[in-house]
Amino acid sequence: MVSKKSKYFHIGLQVYIFEKFTSKKSLSKLFKVDHFSILIVNSGSLSILIDKTEVTVYESEILVIPIKTLFEILIMSDQLQICLLSFTTDFVIENSIRRPHIRYFEFFITKLSSKIFLKSKDVLLLIDLLTLLNSKVLRPSSHVFKDEIVLFSFNLLLYELAGIYHRSSWHISLQHSKREKLVLQFFKILEINCRKHHSVKYYANKLGVNTDHFSRIVKQVTEKTAKQFIEEAILLEAKVLLQNNHLTILYIGEELHFSNSSAFSTFFKRHTSLSPSEYRLRLNSN
Repeated sequence: MVSKKSKYFHIGLQVYIFEKFTSKKSLSKLFKVDHFSILIVNSGSLSILIDKTEVTVYESEILVIPIKTLFEILIMSDQLQICLLSFTTDFVIENSIRRPHIRYFEFFITKLSSKIFLKSKDVLLLIDLLTLLNSKVLRPSSHVFKDEIVLFSFNLLLYELAGIYHRSSWHISLQHSKREKLVLQFFKILEINCRKHHSVKYYANKLGVNTDHFSRIVKQVTEKTAKQFIEEAILLEAKVLLQNNHLTILYIGEELHFSNSSAFSTFFKRHTSLSPSEYRLRLNSN
């Protein structure tokens, strides 16, 4: 059975702390193919088939399961207790201080062993951070800085986790393919230039490659288009600027290099179902 006290459901986010399970069926329900999952075994053990490879996770070990991974629970011990954080890419984009970093993290994890043994201090640290995140997302929506607190708590956890994996894998030479290197360079250029440059052609030219070739590589590596990444980056910038009530909608549209405020509003509403003014009003009412 799953304890109702220690979990939080959000669109794109799940947090479980010290959950005990008695059946493979109840545990399997936690893992979603469109979620990035981070599993810590507190006690017992768990054997899993991941993309046709059997992995057994023991006490004080952590397993990271990338999105779109074929997953099947084979064996679980009677005293299995876990902590679990799972989230979608969309949730990360909405709740990341530095949007491209989750891409770097995902590339890093998929290139290295997804399972590592945790030192006692790292187990305690990650559980503390999961508990902190859980407590923040359970706060009432009326809390004036809830979104910001959740954002920082979530990012702190991801950065600490990335640091633990880096320390545990220092002896492994991480090699990206040419295609992956190109995509990582794209993320860096996009972070700096997304407010001013909105075309796929601009980023292809900056990288010195043909536009069609560039688009095809991004799609192959990430399963998303370059245009989607550009629009997500612009949208995130827009949401950040809209938090400042001193900035007019006209100014924000110009800052993001839209031809006029109408074009900006159309773009924003297409992605959020809200006009910039409605979005700002909702922010202020919360």
